Amino acid sequence: MIKTLIGGIAVGVANIIPGVSGGTMMVVLGIFNKVMDSISDLVSKDNKKRMEAIIFLAQVLVGAVIGLVGFAKVIEFLFNHYPTQTMYWFIGLIAFSIPLFLKSEMKGERLSLLPFVIGIGIIFGLEFLNPGKGDVAVNPVLPAISIGLCIKMILIGAIAGGTMLMPGVSGSMVLLILGEYYLFKSYLANITSFSMEILIPLAFMGVGIILGILISAKLCGYFLKKYHRGTLSLILGLIVASSLVLIPFSAAYNVTVIITSVIALLLGGIMVIGLGKIS
Repeated sequence: MIKTLIGGIAVGVANIIPGVSGGTMMVVLGIFNKVMDSISDLVSKDNKKRMEAIIFLAQVLVGAVIGLVGFAKVIEFLFNHYPTQTMYWFIGLIAFSIPLFLKSEMKGERLSLLPFVIGIGIIFGLEFLNPGKGDVAVNPVLPAISIGLCIKMILIGAIAGGTMLMPGVSGSMVLLILGEYYLFKSYLANITSFSMEILIPLAFMGVGIILGILISAKLCGYFLKKYHRGTLSLILGLIVASSLVLIPFSAAYNVTVIITSVIALLLGGIMVIGLGKIS
């Protein structure tokens, strides 16, 4: 139970960091296949299997919530005080996860070039269609509650939940490129205020997360089963492009920023390598 809870926390932390995939963390921690199987077992006619699946997924979910809420404040502090270094830390986390992905998922399989290029194209296409949306913003103003906001929160939740299970795909990274990451992060960071202006949008986001997880599990399972090599090549393309679009070209660089950014990048790499050694 403790190991599963810790795994859930790691998944939650990963899903709030742009460029880091909760699915990749599940692969690294050895719980990806069990999570996918447990989601399938939710509709099993075997009551015992269904109950075991519910208990396991509940542990992962509780851990993920702890990781999401607990780490949101840390990310907010880092963005406010060290925005450039924080982005390079994210880049280190995702770039150094590529060898782990190749080892744990592709396992020596030959790369399919077309899906790989499509994966890269998807990320750069999103960046091109949303110029400047990936720039670091500080203390965004939360919008007033409206029907439009509630619908938006469902969509944001669906993206976050839908990508939570997919190795190599970061929901936070997609939200960052689309310009919605800071709204997502700010609601999570302020959940302890227990304000209805925070709780109501989060409730709608929760609905979206559940829908996203269920749809993603079905689609991911189908494509990995039917088109395994092509799907993994697509995911690899998404990972590679993700590490590139997050580079803060517009940041104000000096010797101190460059040195600390390199250290942050290497620290991200060390953290990922360390996670990869956890059995």
